[in-house]
Amino acid sequence: MKLFAAFVVAGLLAAPGLALAQDMAEIVVTGSRIQRGYDEDAAPPVVPAVTVTRRADNLIVSVWVVNDTREAAGRRTELIQTLRNMARAASSQGDIALSIEDEGQLVPFTEDMISTLTLGVDGGRADTSTTSLILKTPILPGDTLDSASGRIERFVSRIDKSGRTLVTIRGGWQLSIVNPAQYRPSVLEAVAADANRTSALFGPGYAVDVQGMANALTWVQSGPLELAMFVPYTMSITPRR
Repeated sequence: MKLFAAFVVAGLLAAPGLALAQDMAEIVVTGSRIQRGYDEDAAPPVVPAVTVTRRADNLIVSVWVVNDTREAAGRRTELIQTLRNMARAASSQGDIALSIEDEGQLVPFTEDMISTLTLGVDGGRADTSTTSLILKTPILPGDTLDSASGRIERFVSRIDKSGRTLVTIRGGWQLSIVNPAQYRPSVLEAVAADANRTSALFGPGYAVDVQGMANALTWVQSGPLELAMFVPYTMSITPRR
């Protein structure tokens, strides 16, 4: 499921100091779908023989914040107070953070942004205001999916909710990775090492030809908390001339 924010933060990405630097962007990994830094409409590349596996940086999930107080002003007041409580609670602990998603990248969400919110309306109930945020927790070395997701579930269960506001986890658990381009050198090193081993197996009369090293870094979820990173390439063995 594509994560989304059901509100608009006016001028958020255009504001000075809030624009995301591409090389430090935090990217959402959606399920097991192959993702890469080029045309998403193109056919997905075939996963090659050599990949580099690493843990994702964060476990994330969408949370739905809903209020059905009859009066519109009351709904907004109660919902915004709940969001403030969430932002304050998250800022007080180091293992939970709030974000919104913009075109697959995570943007930190703070209490200062709450006054700019345009709340959504439940499609089936005109007297119900809604918004959606993303909760994330860092994936620690000893974490399992249960332990990491448990931190988020406990946070949600302890939220101080105002009035008739409800906060629920919505959708499946997903992963995010910060600055994936930093792993490109290690992927290329792994491909080169494999090419050298392959060449040695065939002997001095043959050469290994590797094509595609200029392709963008690509990644796919390979386990509950793991990602397989690769550069789409092809390798062939040819007689030396």
